[in-house]
Amino acid sequence: MANIDHNNKEKNTKNKQTDVSKNTEKKKRENIAFDKFEVDISSSNEKKKEDKTPKKKNPFKRVIEYLIPQKGDTKGDIARKILLLVAICVLIGTLTFLIRQLVSMDQSAKGSNKLAEEAGVPNSSINYNEPDRLTHPSPNIRTTAGTEEPEFIDLTPVVNTPLDVNFDYLRSQNPHTRGWIKITGTLLNHVILQNPDDDDFYLNHDFNGNYQEVSAEITSSWRNKWDGTDDNIILFGHNMKSGYGFAYVNHYVPNDVSGEPLAFYKVHPTIMLQRDGGPSETYKVFAGIVVNTQEEYGEVFNYTTKTKFTSQEDFNDYIISIMDRSWFYTDVDLEYGDKLLTLSTCYWPLGRSKETRFAVIARKVRPGESEYVDTSVAQRNWGAKLWENYYDILKTKWYGSNWDTSKLKGYDG
Repeated sequence: MANIDHNNKEKNTKNKQTDVSKNTEKKKRENIAFDKFEVDISSSNEKKKEDKTPKKKNPFKRVIEYLIPQKGDTKGDIARKILLLVAICVLIGTLTFLIRQLVSMDQSAKGSNKLAEEAGVPNSSINYNEPDRLTHPSPNIRTTAGTEEPEFIDLTPVVNTPLDVNFDYLRSQNPHTRGWIKITGTLLNHVILQNPDDDDFYLNHDFNGNYQEVSAEITSSWRNKWDGTDDNIILFGHNMKSGYGFAYVNHYVPNDVSGEPLAFYKVHPTIMLQRDGGPSETYKVFAGIVVNTQEEYGEVFNYTTKTKFTSQEDFNDYIISIMDRSWFYTDVDLEYGDKLLTLSTCYWPLGRSKETRFAVIARKVRPGESEYVDTSVAQRNWGAKLWENYYDILKTKWYGSNWDTSKLKGYDG
């Protein structure tokens, strides 16, 4: 038995040595195989094969590298990045400006409606859309009227209701209150303010004196006295896309692609005004003029300083200057002693780089005179007096007065 056990032990020992030898030989062969592919098998169980795919850069870092000049950039890359940065800054500035304007206009609209209610002359409910001819004005005033398909236009004139403004309340809120202006059937229904220390103050401040990017307030020339002695009350207001301010003043600009170029005038031939302490007054519109304000482009017709007339000749000369420039003629007559009303706002037929204005001029209804105006005889004036730069664009010139001078009483022209 001892010999058998001994033999078995020797046999098992040989078998184990054989197995170890085989395993060792196998590992050698594996090592040789892996070595051929340069693989480190010593760490094959601890590390995964290295991922050679490039890691993605942080998105923010990528944007910075795309926009900001970096070390190693070519001159072309640097120039491109600088131009792109400038364009982005301009875009941000423009958007900021537009947003501020929109917010300001919304605040002005709400303020105007509230003030009108508190003054006892509430606004009508009107959804305003700026006419395309005012959004995209054209320098060509010599187009042919009636190029659109025939259309029905209601030309029934509005009926005015006398103003009865609570000036005691308005004056208690703002001592700069001077009057109230209204064009029936529009959003132009607003207080008139006058800051004796700053003529432009209310162009960017509201009724309460708070700064606004664009204000809907209507302001009077500092030259006006507002004591009943003014021969010509001159008012200024922004042409606002919201319809407030003096947006409707530009609606008197003839619509030359319509079968009724003077449709707005024919429906709204009068403007209402009430002075603080005075009665409700009605003014008949008789002219609408486009004027240049920059000498570099030609004649500057200064219509914003004439609040008093020293004589009949002085009055006649002014009316002649107005009628020569008017874009339409009406049935309204004029005579020395008439009280005038001028509404002025921005209008850009030559583009916004050229500061031009549109002004509507009206005269007060005389004592005992009817408010009625025969609008059927109103005519478009295709030869209004302009200025040098405008004539260069139209490739024409002014051919002289062509209005009915008999409408100016006391003038023998």
